Amino acid sequence: MLTSAVAINQFQLAGFQKIAADIPDAALYQPAAGHQHSPVWVMGHLALTGEMGHQFFGGSIKHPEWMPLFAPGSSGEVSPDTGLTKQALIGAVTEAYTQLQKYALESATPELLSQPHGIDLFDGTPIKTIGDAITLLLTNHFGFHLAQLSSCRREAGFAPLF
Repeated sequence: MLTSAVAINQFQLAGFQKIAADIPDAALYQPAAGHQHSPVWVMGHLALTGEMGHQFFGGSIKHPEWMPLFAPGSSGEVSPDTGLTKQALIGAVTEAYTQLQKYALESATPELLSQPHGIDLFDGTPIKTIGDAITLLLTNHFGFHLAQLSSCRREAGFAPLF
């Protein structure tokens, strides 16, 4: 049922690996000129929201301590005092979405996907079901924030990848 969404996320995750690898460590905590999010926030937010998706399948959030920093609606301000590294964040994003892809392919029953998602942020929107929310996480949401991370990479002076 979610095979197309998983395929898109696999493609985006490969792009993420290339984009994130080029982000200079010195720029990790610097807000981007346009969207004002730092690479550390973008990567932390992606990792956390991927983990949040695990909950629909009975999984848990691996980094609950990241909620104040990276949850939807967070300020976007992340201090270098957190000690987060680029490699740790790349690993967390990769792990979160690889697991979410696995859940989507192996555990997503029609009954589960048709249930209401219960996410207040989406009240009054066309995103109604767990299936809608998982599809959004794997595609649009990931792609939106990947574009932000790409702009951080370009701002650091790198040429386009594609």
